[in-house]
Amino acid sequence: MVKINYSIVAAVGVAILVIAAIGFVVYGNAFDRPDGGPEKSGMTITDMAGRTVTLNAPVERIVIMESSKTAELAAIAGDGFAEKIVGWDNDIKRNAGDEYAVFVAEYPQLADIPDVGSLDDGTFSIEKVISLKPDVVIMHNWQFVWAGDATADALTKLELAGIPVVFVDFYMDPMANSTKSMLLLGKILDREDRAGEIVDFYNNHVAVIYSRLADINGTKPSVYVEQGFRGPSEYDITEGDEGWGSIVKKARGDNIAEPLLGKSGKPLNPEYLISKSPDIIILTGRNWSTPGSIRMGYTSTPEDTRRTMDGYLMRPGWDSINAVKNHKVYAIYQGYTFSMYNFIMLEAFAKWFYPEEFKDVDPDATIKEYHDRFMPIDYSGTFSYSYY
Repeated sequence: MVKINYSIVAAVGVAILVIAAIGFVVYGNAFDRPDGGPEKSGMTITDMAGRTVTLNAPVERIVIMESSKTAELAAIAGDGFAEKIVGWDNDIKRNAGDEYAVFVAEYPQLADIPDVGSLDDGTFSIEKVISLKPDVVIMHNWQFVWAGDATADALTKLELAGIPVVFVDFYMDPMANSTKSMLLLGKILDREDRAGEIVDFYNNHVAVIYSRLADINGTKPSVYVEQGFRGPSEYDITEGDEGWGSIVKKARGDNIAEPLLGKSGKPLNPEYLISKSPDIIILTGRNWSTPGSIRMGYTSTPEDTRRTMDGYLMRPGWDSINAVKNHKVYAIYQGYTFSMYNFIMLEAFAKWFYPEEFKDVDPDATIKEYHDRFMPIDYSGTFSYSYY
């Protein structure tokens, strides 16, 4: 009897599928691309992972791996953005259902975009991506950290298939890399002027905050930020010098988690938090399905946010924390941490940390103006909130 090495057979089968898919892409791109599209030319760029990428631009067919970045594409591409997204993961439905709802209400075709699976849960399908014949797949630097093996594997297979991958970053170093990422997206979309206008808006608001912070002396307020995903019965992650933690530092706050976590995120020990008794507590909210999670976003009211914060204020020992005793407990939209909107988070933090110096700053008015000028959907809902 001949013994069969099934692992070799499986490997050969996968290789055949990938090679066949590559052929589908090559010939599909040559013969099946719709006529009448914009004339394309080769473009070489350096992405936010420091990779040199060559692609045909302007890109018209995009697969986006972290679909809540639809907001950034929409701001740059305008009304035509919906036709450009040919595949995405389920992040926008899973973590930003409010954003998905308002986008689909305005652009119903978004409801029919194929789900190609996610990198962070092992469901990513290289075959499905290849079948969509994208001009580019957009990934995000954080995926190297939180889904490193899956991201590296997907990148290898996409490159083998001849599909360009461009990394952007709105999270790992948000205040430095968000504007660079927007300019990069503007370049590959042939919307550099539009991206420049958005970046100018961002920079002008940030400059006001930084200039005032530079004139402030004295002790920095101690700050604790916690993701409000799990509900009050279980402590959720906080962050060191990354994501919102890095923005706490930019807003001249003293993040009590940074000495313990460095550039990482995980839950803190409740006893440590209570012993540090921070001056300010900030909880993050989103349109999560988790029972007890803090509700914020386009479809949430201030009452929704307050109701879902109540349980956190009732945690054992919190009545002894300075932030609670002095009525300095706030909530901010979790999506700001991963998006171009992080400058709104900077405004809110600065206002909460130094209310006298920033009493004329209104983060809600800023985000409304951003929507009026750049977004194809209207601003609504609750994105920042003061409990007291």
